[in-house]
Amino acid sequence: MVEANVNIIEELKAFLSMVCDQSDLRNLMTMSPTDFSRERKLTLRRVVGIIINMPKRSLSIELQQFFDSINFDKQAATKGAFSLQRGKLLPLFFEAWNRLLVDCFYHYYEDNIKRWRGFRLQAVDGSTAYLIDKPDIVREFGTQDNQYTKTPMAQVMQLQDVLNDITIWGAVFPIKQGEQPIFSAQVSSLYEDSLTLFDRGYPSYALMYLMLNQETPRHFVMRCKISFNKEIKEFVNSDKVSQIVALKPTKEAIATLKNYGYVVNKNTSITIRLVKVVLSTGEIEVLLTNLYDEQHFTPKDFKYLYDLRWKIETTYGIQKNQQQMEQFSGHRVICIQQDYAAGLFVANLQSLIEKQCEPYLKQLNKSRKYDYKINKNVSWASLKYTIVKLFLENDPKIILIELQNAFQRNVEPIRPGRQYQRHRKAKRINGKYQTLTNYKRAI
Repeated sequence: MVEANVNIIEELKAFLSMVCDQSDLRNLMTMSPTDFSRERKLTLRRVVGIIINMPKRSLSIELQQFFDSINFDKQAATKGAFSLQRGKLLPLFFEAWNRLLVDCFYHYYEDNIKRWRGFRLQAVDGSTAYLIDKPDIVREFGTQDNQYTKTPMAQVMQLQDVLNDITIWGAVFPIKQGEQPIFSAQVSSLYEDSLTLFDRGYPSYALMYLMLNQETPRHFVMRCKISFNKEIKEFVNSDKVSQIVALKPTKEAIATLKNYGYVVNKNTSITIRLVKVVLSTGEIEVLLTNLYDEQHFTPKDFKYLYDLRWKIETTYGIQKNQQQMEQFSGHRVICIQQDYAAGLFVANLQSLIEKQCEPYLKQLNKSRKYDYKINKNVSWASLKYTIVKLFLENDPKIILIELQNAFQRNVEPIRPGRQYQRHRKAKRINGKYQTLTNYKRAI
């Protein structure tokens, strides 16, 4: 896996070099054709390096330590100069870089990719991010309002490979933008061999129609409310655990699909399989899917699949409480978009380095009572000021081994059967760094 990661890093470095050296490509990633065209203290490479170094503390301190880490023998750039230079770099750069990382992962890992019956198993979900109360940020993202206050917030959407711990896609949107329409725009870009898991906020005739009517239909499993429609209600009240039904659109679904260029009428039906799953609490879950083969895909299989969707929930927890997603390094819209996109990129890099540790963990677990895993919280600290060396120095393999050894020194046991009741508490508005009390700041 080290060699695969070396190949991935080399591809990422090549892309960075092309953006830096080729004016046509650089123009796509910057505000103006003249941006980063001259050699300065804050070159495009260094600006990118500072942003992926996750500057969460005082910017002056972060800049000084960054330049010290790359052995820069002159005075470090000022925070004013950095703020000016970073404003020239579009968030598109980090989005494209992350997409390249994901594609390279699937290419270079080949047979080491974890799949479920041939599918790339991915989950989609949304969350929210607390933002800084600045006029331009409020104009861009909006506020979450109640009778007492208006809180600037953004809608976050991500698509994650839950078996390989890779975030395939993610973006920030205005808080009022719905999760269904956001994801509907992404359907055509889903991998053809993917199986997507949805929570109960997503099922709709329009979304299922879009999934089914691509050139190659995209497979899905969606949890729905038992009051979703009359077919679901009848299925819940029956003794059946699996049933294939035809669903027809509502007026709203017809109008929605018209906006996407699809013409349907009230008699246009889609074929959907309903699956009933009983939880340990006795609660009944109803799942909608286009995996129609009842012999090959059993209700037990669907219970296992839907349980895996929880991985994306824990990923949001890691991003907010360990990676400090809501702690932004700038007070402008472009800074928020850069920090978020760069954060996904760094999280995926961290996951790749964890994969290098799997042989060590496999050997370690043979002699331990519990299986062990990498302590993610501590591993973020290992990446600090080291991750930039992957792209600013010549031999990434040395840096990857250094990081692997640092990760392997900090492991923690996986205690099976642990469950914690989910408590929803009002989050504090004041203070940029949002976290839970059971985490210690590592970066």
